[in-house]
Amino acid sequence: MLSQAGLGLKDLLDVALVGLLIYQGYVLVSGTRAVNVLRGVLVFAALWVVSLLLGLTTLSYLLGRVGTVGLFALVVVFQPELRQALERLGRPRTLGAARGGAALQELSRAMERMAERKTGALVAIERRTPLGEYARSGVGLDAQLSTPFVEALFARNAPLHDGGVIVQGDRVVAAACLFPLQSSDGTYRRYGTRHRAALGLSELTDAVVVVVSEERGSIRIALAGRLGPELTVGELRDRLRELVYEETL
Repeated sequence: MLSQAGLGLKDLLDVALVGLLIYQGYVLVSGTRAVNVLRGVLVFAALWVVSLLLGLTTLSYLLGRVGTVGLFALVVVFQPELRQALERLGRPRTLGAARGGAALQELSRAMERMAERKTGALVAIERRTPLGEYARSGVGLDAQLSTPFVEALFARNAPLHDGGVIVQGDRVVAAACLFPLQSSDGTYRRYGTRHRAALGLSELTDAVVVVVSEERGSIRIALAGRLGPELTVGELRDRLRELVYEETL
């Protein structure tokens, strides 16, 4: 009886751990281009299993061969996403509530003031995916985040106003950074370079990217390759607290 009970507990633990791993794997790829490929792989695997159960020898053989080659191809194609997923697993974020709230308030106020003057701005807030490779494309700063400082960076004719700013915690680590552009033939093709850069970076990383439109004076957040609705400064502050602070605890 004891051995049967022990076996049952081990089986439950085994199933629970496998379920947890599958869930965490989905969380890691959700919001990236890999999630659609994952769905395709599941459909392919289901078709393969059905062909084996029905005894369709030729079809199952072909699917098996394609699956073996396709597995290596996926590793090559999605190498950046795999690397970022491993980085997210090993890099927890910690930021005190007081410091985090103050930094987000300073950033929100800067965005509001720039939106009022229709000054274009692009700020990426690092979460679990390191943005070091993008920071290296710009000018390193390592300065305390404050409203006047952010405004000064994006002021017209300022030497660092082109490109994006990267924020880690309550520090501005780099400015004039180059972000990858999202394709101009997709859903957001009518948007300009600044918005496409915000979308491109958010598509490849889990960064929260805030963009101020120079034409409309609107404030929006790009996340996981999608552009959110226009936000007021109060909505921006609440949304940033939710995305940057609360989701990393």
